Amino acid sequence: MCTHKTDLHLTGTIIDEQGQPVAYANIALLNPADSTLLSGGISNESGVFVIPIDQPNVIARISYIGYKTIYKQCHNTDLGTIRMQPETLTLKGVTVKGHRLLYTATDKGLKISVHGTPLEQFGSVSEMLTHLPLMMSNGEIAGRGKPEIYINNKKVRNEAELERLSADEILLAEIITNPGVEYGAEVTCVIKLKTIRKTGEGWSGNFSANYSQGERGNSYLNAALNYRLRNGLDFFAKGNLRQKQSIMSYPDKTELITSCIWNYDMNLDWHTNYYSWYADLGWNWDITDHHSVGFTYTPSNFIKYKDLIESDEQVRRNGELVDDIHNTTVKKLIPRLEHSLNAYYVGEIGKWNIDFSADYYKGGFRMDMEGMTDGQLNATSTTDTKNRLMAEKLTITAPVPKGDLTFGEEVSDVDRTNDFTQNGFSADSHIHQHTTTWSLYANYSMIVKEFTFNAGIRWQNELNNYYQDELRNEEMSNNYHALIPNISVNYRTGKWSHTISYKSIRNNPQYDMLLSSILYVGKYEYRTGNPYLQPQTDDRITWESQWKWIRAGLQYRYIKNRYNDFHTAYDDINHPGVMLVDFRATPTAQYYGLFMNFMPKIGIWQIDYSANFYFLDEELEPLGVTHIYNGLCMDFSFDNTITLPHSWLLNIHATIEPYYESGVYQQKAKGSLDFRVSKQFLKDKSLRVALYAYDILHTSNDRVTEYNGIGYRSESNIYRDQRRVGIDISWKFNATRSRYKGSHAGQSERNRL
Repeated sequence: MCTHKTDLHLTGTIIDEQGQPVAYANIALLNPADSTLLSGGISNESGVFVIPIDQPNVIARISYIGYKTIYKQCHNTDLGTIRMQPETLTLKGVTVKGHRLLYTATDKGLKISVHGTPLEQFGSVSEMLTHLPLMMSNGEIAGRGKPEIYINNKKVRNEAELERLSADEILLAEIITNPGVEYGAEVTCVIKLKTIRKTGEGWSGNFSANYSQGERGNSYLNAALNYRLRNGLDFFAKGNLRQKQSIMSYPDKTELITSCIWNYDMNLDWHTNYYSWYADLGWNWDITDHHSVGFTYTPSNFIKYKDLIESDEQVRRNGELVDDIHNTTVKKLIPRLEHSLNAYYVGEIGKWNIDFSADYYKGGFRMDMEGMTDGQLNATSTTDTKNRLMAEKLTITAPVPKGDLTFGEEVSDVDRTNDFTQNGFSADSHIHQHTTTWSLYANYSMIVKEFTFNAGIRWQNELNNYYQDELRNEEMSNNYHALIPNISVNYRTGKWSHTISYKSIRNNPQYDMLLSSILYVGKYEYRTGNPYLQPQTDDRITWESQWKWIRAGLQYRYIKNRYNDFHTAYDDINHPGVMLVDFRATPTAQYYGLFMNFMPKIGIWQIDYSANFYFLDEELEPLGVTHIYNGLCMDFSFDNTITLPHSWLLNIHATIEPYYESGVYQQKAKGSLDFRVSKQFLKDKSLRVALYAYDILHTSNDRVTEYNGIGYRSESNIYRDQRRVGIDISWKFNATRSRYKGSHAGQSERNRL
């Protein structure tokens, strides 16, 4: 209920005969004079109800299926604890059947039911997300980009966290296609997940295991324990062990025109093998229904990490063979323990809502590289990176005339050092980057009949200090001050919903993209960053409409400083034939897009079909690129879920990306066909077993021709170990919802690190 409607609120707590909370009990408020209905409400998962009233003298009728109805004469606003008794009459053989849409439209996007729908049987949350509406094969929301994900208002810091949470613990998912200014300047869309809140106290937990086999085997183990006290205090411990092996191999034909014409014919194999662990330790305390605090400590580390890259390469200069070599590059990561701390407070003071989070992160890595070429001295280097982040964020929501006002501030401070040493193939570098970002933001929301208006602005300030060999580089130490607006209007009537919005996006380059170190890839290829990159801005105008189970939208984007990797000659005199890969920014680009989603349900068959059409017009001529394409790009997703008797579930998921030409790329058609069958066991369906197969037809390889460089052309057919079969098993006991409500401050800086 909207508790802002009146100054008086009737409150109480409903429990059963065993003292457990009764969720979703009905409370009807009757007039003592004639028993007419005045208003009403329901209890929440903790058995608590808060109902706005105009007078304290009412009759409360409390009812719940299977329990005796209670009538209470009320003379004050606090009914205290109300104990319900079971009804002696029991109904037998009653089956209630109904149908509802899997999702509903909101003024911000979509709300998708997970609990009680086929989505809850997709194993991990990571797998479940791939079956949400508007989700495309590349992990992006159609027309919006890659989403930021929150679980109970807590920002997901590592995508592996999604594999540690089971889909059947999720109550609903909300896709916010037009996030407000409180989400940060770089956020294009958001997925908010809310878990099921179960009653009870004591121990609960869940365990899961997954194994998949392609050319190599991958596996992970998850375990989570939770202990809840009657006073609302939660203690939790979670752990994860992961082993992953990946393969990438491809033939590549490359041409580089400098003072000579260089041709490289290469066959490459890239193997990555690592073991890692991750833990969460912490507590949450729901002090009252209006105040919650919590703390979590997250250590993580690699047990082992190794990259092995081998290639056979023939090199020709002006058609004459000058090298026929075998290259081997080995990268080993030296384990270094990472630490994360997060504390939060979420509460209500009067009619004001407060959300505060503070973060500390310390981590990094040391990477040792050795490159070996037949008959050559080995190239060796060491990269030692250390990161430190401190951040805090405060968001307040307050009622104002005719609407709500959300405002707050966010501050982050990042200190990063990168020490690179090598044995003579390039030059040592010692980089120290210190960035402080602080923002103020406010958003006003107002409802006028069928219209919802939102207007927000974010004032973001970035203070950068860039040091090379302990000397401050003034040209690279730029400060930025930006006003970032966000405006939307939503119109809803009957089964129709329409939204038009304008949003400005601002992205900073990843810290690795700003390095000046020249890294060894192979005898004829080096890689570096570009410390002169400027922030990228992206202004978007979007129209979206929905009718029943059909959703469609149009979008126009104007992008400045779009980042691209770029190939040039490294040093045509002293290192002839060696390519250097760095990053360049396209001055401007324009994006035109159309996306559609269809989600009808036909009996036991749930359909979720999405399509995305777009073309990108980039201003590439200033970079010296000669081959530029403005072709139409398309991406299709066909998700079919069939619910069978006895808790069986069948899913067939297909994706198709037809041939396209865009910017500097020509991509041949590709796609995938995935299959999954699962079954829930035991009376409470707490045991789930699933078998799956990915990329059955082995058609998801990338076959690309690139022109992203000066005098550069490359043609490759990239194979990845994505054709896999696997098994997923999970078991839970007395599962309870995580009450952790913290959200991470400084998240954009954490992502850049």
